[in-house]
Amino acid sequence: MKRLLLVALTSLLLLPALAQKQKFGGDYYDCRLAAHQKEGMTRGAIVWLGDSLTEQGWWDYLSREKGIANRGIGGDNTYGMLNRLPEILEFSPRKIFFMGGVNDLSAGYSVEEIYENIRQIIEMIRERVPACEIYIQSVITPNDKVLAYSYIKGKQAQMRDLNQRLEALCSTGVATWVDLTSILHNQEGELREELTKDGIHLHPEAYFLWAGYLKKMNYLRK
Repeated sequence: MKRLLLVALTSLLLLPALAQKQKFGGDYYDCRLAAHQKEGMTRGAIVWLGDSLTEQGWWDYLSREKGIANRGIGGDNTYGMLNRLPEILEFSPRKIFFMGGVNDLSAGYSVEEIYENIRQIIEMIRERVPACEIYIQSVITPNDKVLAYSYIKGKQAQMRDLNQRLEALCSTGVATWVDLTSILHNQEGELREELTKDGIHLHPEAYFLWAGYLKKMNYLRK
């Protein structure tokens, strides 16, 4: 009887830990992270840090810059990016272009949580590599009309809220705010239908517009 009671109590103690959702990781994350670690990068690289929207961009070609490191991982969120940032900073990147938040919102994390993670990302970069130029790119708001993923639908207000908070944070001088809204979004503030294949991921033309804007603003070499 005592043994059964002990087992029951132990199970109850474990339940909260089991109920906690995994904040980041998974097979694809682990595979890509291992590949990045194997690949390494040049010191003083220009790094793109983000999720699938970043991963699917061929930034070395688009930017025409040297020392490009694409550190986008499909499905990643700001917890995962914060986790892998220290290793990136060991290479003292000269620029980091960051975009993240869509996967966090689709997983049910609050705007406050996401904002705090990005604030910590900026703080870590400034602390460990003070000379690094930080570019925080606005979250791309999906087009609900053609969106293929129901779990992302209806998040527009939260994404706009996050963008407003990040813009305000950047206005304090901690990073450069890169507003892609006018470049990639329609009048309703959603991703232009002709630029997307599934409501969130981008056609090649969108990447040309994205990189072209960075060059126009002199964030990249023309």
